[in-house]
Amino acid sequence: MDIKLRNKHRVSVVLAVLVVLLAALVMVGLYPFFKNESARYEEPVYGQNEFLRHLVSGNYVLYLEQAQYEQGSVISPFQFYFPLVEEELKKAMAVRTAAEEGTPETWAGEDVAAEAVEEPYDLGDQEERYEYLKELRQNCVREYESWSRHFGNMKNFIDYQILDGQGRVINDHAGGRSIAENDEYIFRAVLRYDDLGRMEAGVVNGENAVRLLNTLETLGGRDPMSDYYWDQYRYETDLKLKNPRNITFAYGMRAQQITAYEEERETVWSAYNYSGTVSRIFMGLVCAVAIAAFIFACLDPTLPEVSRILRTPLEIIAGVGCGAVLFGTGLTNLVAVTNRGDLYEALLRANFLPLVAKIMVKFWNLMWWSIPFAIVYWAVLCMRDVIRIGLKRYLHERTLCGWFCEWVKNLCRRVYTFVGSINLQEKSDRAIFRIVGVNFIILAILCSLWFFGIGAVILYSIALFIVMRKYYRDLSEKYSILLRATNQIAEGNLEVDIEEDLSVFEPFKKEIQKIQRGFKVAVGEEVKSQKLKTDLISNMSHDLKTPLTAIITYVNLLRDDHVTPEQRKAYIDILEQKSMRLKALIEDLFEISKANSNNVTLNLEDVDIVSLLKEVSLELSDKIEESTIDFRWNLPDEKIVLPLDSQKTYRIFDNLLTNIIKYAMPYTRAYIDMKKEGGYVVTTLKNVSAAELTFNPEEITERFVRGDQSRNTEGSGLGMAIAKSFVELQKGSLQIEVEADLFRVIIRWPISQE
Repeated sequence: MDIKLRNKHRVSVVLAVLVVLLAALVMVGLYPFFKNESARYEEPVYGQNEFLRHLVSGNYVLYLEQAQYEQGSVISPFQFYFPLVEEELKKAMAVRTAAEEGTPETWAGEDVAAEAVEEPYDLGDQEERYEYLKELRQNCVREYESWSRHFGNMKNFIDYQILDGQGRVINDHAGGRSIAENDEYIFRAVLRYDDLGRMEAGVVNGENAVRLLNTLETLGGRDPMSDYYWDQYRYETDLKLKNPRNITFAYGMRAQQITAYEEERETVWSAYNYSGTVSRIFMGLVCAVAIAAFIFACLDPTLPEVSRILRTPLEIIAGVGCGAVLFGTGLTNLVAVTNRGDLYEALLRANFLPLVAKIMVKFWNLMWWSIPFAIVYWAVLCMRDVIRIGLKRYLHERTLCGWFCEWVKNLCRRVYTFVGSINLQEKSDRAIFRIVGVNFIILAILCSLWFFGIGAVILYSIALFIVMRKYYRDLSEKYSILLRATNQIAEGNLEVDIEEDLSVFEPFKKEIQKIQRGFKVAVGEEVKSQKLKTDLISNMSHDLKTPLTAIITYVNLLRDDHVTPEQRKAYIDILEQKSMRLKALIEDLFEISKANSNNVTLNLEDVDIVSLLKEVSLELSDKIEESTIDFRWNLPDEKIVLPLDSQKTYRIFDNLLTNIIKYAMPYTRAYIDMKKEGGYVVTTLKNVSAAELTFNPEEITERFVRGDQSRNTEGSGLGMAIAKSFVELQKGSLQIEVEADLFRVIIRWPISQE
């Protein structure tokens, strides 16, 4: 029986796949039909209203540019197209400025201010007009920027000329051709402005020339700033835009220019959208897939019990289903791109064979069309279960609202259970219930005594005070025990033990015990820190004293008059050696102090640590050759770039390689490896120690700790501490491992991600 049921489920899945693929194949197979249908709705780019509107707006842009060229200066759009408004606005601003800065005697001496005084301006009455003029100027500048931007996107695809009132070309961008007389242009438009600024469309050629002519004259007869005129100033001619006068603008587009502009604007997509054929057929196939899914679901009604995804809540099904339908209607652009051959050409440019490219285009389209059909099929399968389990149960079990109602119901049930779970046999519950009950009874009785209840309330209050005082004193005693214990802990006694029953404060006893354990850990860390400080002072004084004593000794020897020149030279060399050791020790101490106090400024930059490590090895090449140690380098060939401080990172590698040179056993091998591992860059340095490794690996990175305790004539004991501090400051980690005489240093830096 189970085998038959599983086979039925498999058949249902196979049928679903076939239905989805068949619907997708129908859509892909209809691509040629979609192409033919879209051609019926595809109009030339120059016939679109948006194109013609930007073309007319270009008249104002070219007119201003020509005026600027002739005058040799920059003119603002507002000053050029609203000259009277600009003058009035300046006068208004002068009056306002004069009124704010002084008396008429003060500002009437200036020409502009004096002229402004003669105007009938009242700052109170003219405030609204002043605000309108300012707003008109802002709108003019913003609108002109929009004209210039849109016309600028068209200029590279059109030829245009500017002619004066006598028909002479004063600005030619058509390569010397006469746009009005050249039949090479598929689209031509000659727009003339008379001496009153009225535009007339002259020669207009193109597909549906009558409509082009009417549209251009309609756009030319409309004031492009009319939307910004306030009603009370709409009929004042001085506040209107000044149209071009006695000038002609000629525009033309050849076939190749039209094609280039259509490819740039991708107008072919709009033709597919306008036709609506793709969307209509898609919606029809969606309905067909939904019907097929419903029919096949009736053949296998128990399928939702097998798959949890078929028991998705109704709200999610509706949201995903609507999204799938919207997604499918948006695939119109995929049809347009495929029919244009863009996908096929892209695959050919990627060096795919033509046959392989065609197959890949088919599969690509099938995949995308299968997605919405598969989601619709899934949604119908999910909602088909309402017939099997019933509407009431479906709304209760398969909707988010049903789940929420069930949650509220369970919450009420838990509250009811909590109230019913009050056990009056427990001391606390019984005491609280007794107090509440007795208090209710007493208050009910007192309320029934009318006037005599006042005296009873007084007596009741006294009794309640006595009871509450006794309870409060008991709490105060428990609190005092708790307070004494906390005070002793605060004074340093971490061995306090509370044995008394603290009643309601009993939970605090466990918290105090946790605090005691935490304090003990903190004290232990502090003792360790103090010990480290003591060791630091002791080791520092010893390491500083050794070279300083040698310097004093050899200085005294140099004062001896019987010292030979050879001895003097030897003493000076020793003095230089000891002074340089003392200098290095002080510098290292200063570096580790800054690192431990977080007072180091990191100059982070992109650093190739592979090249940096090679640079350090090159600087130490002489010492490496003298050490007789065979260095084996295993570094990656590619760059590994990390945000690090190059100087600090150089110091890290220098200290670690110097340690190998100093302390590794001669005539042995040292291995330096670097690789990427689990999101980190791991650098490993391994060598065999010349001396027996008897120290704790965790202590070697402490200050003034050496792996070879017998060596105290060179080094500062700070090399490993400085390296570890610099690594950790740069978000990395440095780990020391010791195995017999094998000494291993592992540095990990995380690979940064944006």
